[in-house]
Amino acid sequence: MARQLYQLQLVDSEWDGKHQRLGAIDESLGDDREVVRAQEAVAETEAALDKLRAQLRSLELEVSGLNDKLRKNQERLYGGKVRNPKELSGLQEEAAALRRRRAELEDDQLTLMIGVEEEEAELAERQARLRQIESSWRAEQELLATEKEELELRSAELEDQRAAIRDRLGAGDLADYDDLRQRFGGIAVVVLRRGICQTCGVDVPTSVARAVERGEGTHYCPVCNRLLVAG
Repeated sequence: MARQLYQLQLVDSEWDGKHQRLGAIDESLGDDREVVRAQEAVAETEAALDKLRAQLRSLELEVSGLNDKLRKNQERLYGGKVRNPKELSGLQEEAAALRRRRAELEDDQLTLMIGVEEEEAELAERQARLRQIESSWRAEQELLATEKEELELRSAELEDQRAAIRDRLGAGDLADYDDLRQRFGGIAVVVLRRGICQTCGVDVPTSVARAVERGEGTHYCPVCNRLLVAG
């Protein structure tokens, strides 16, 4: 009887391990949080880049407008139609102001162009990282799906084995076994080898050890209280 219960425990323990792994796989399947974070990083950089490019286009339009004003200013200043000294002086001052403003805008343009280049480099890096993460994620999902299928098949086999073993055991023995498994973390039956319990390490009485080795009766470890089976 103890030997059959030990076989049942081996099946149950393997089933427990498979079931636990299936739970972990179910949690991982479809878990794309890392992919989403990488996508969000790309979107964030794209938004920052779009903003810089829009600012750069706005500056380019403003510089273009200033160049038109300066061109018209120069045409009036040197066209010969304006002869009034005060008006000529005003045109010269206006031209100087336009050039100063254009220089300021061109400095801003340069700063923005550098910023655009930096964001473009950052975007390229994050896009490459996203592609890598997506590729790894898809490969991992395929492996997990395959493993899940194999685990489910093996679990079904173990359930059949467990049912067959339980059918051969008496109700009292099964009740004792189930109670021990529940109380002692899934381990109801322990191996006794050379008179020593292989779970808690205690030396059991010689008479008990010999009875276990001969398969006579039902005996429990005096320390961990689990059912003993000869190993």
